[in-house]
Amino acid sequence: MSYKIIILAPSAGGKSTLMRYLREHSTLHAAETDEEILKANNGIWPTDDYKNKVLIPQTTNKIISQTNIVYLAKDMPDDLLRKARDNGFKVIALRLTLQQLDERNTRRINEEGYDDASQWFRGQLEHLENLSKASLVDEYI
Repeated sequence: MSYKIIILAPSAGGKSTLMRYLREHSTLHAAETDEEILKANNGIWPTDDYKNKVLIPQTTNKIISQTNIVYLAKDMPDDLLRKARDNGFKVIALRLTLQQLDERNTRRINEEGYDDASQWFRGQLEHLENLSKASLVDEYI
């Protein structure tokens, strides 16, 4: 079975949870943006400018040239998302409410030591909605 899937979700939207589940309970190859960025930058988290202008395009292009991959991402530049779809990827977005994101964010802060990501939620949800309006999302779950 061949598969090419991109799963989009906001910060605190369940990407890491889903990735752990896939790795523990399936043979599907799963990759995630932050891991790919760290690998490409020798384990060092880059500046936002370098991450956005160099590493995200570089790592995303590498991922979308593959087959048999589930790629979990917070966001992806529209042009690369179009390119992925042209390469046969199905794009799935995880649908969460602002309240669900706030609850997950609080839990992540308290239980896992994450930074507060709540300042980004509205913009990320809006971006996902815009992707849907542009017909760049195939399914919502």
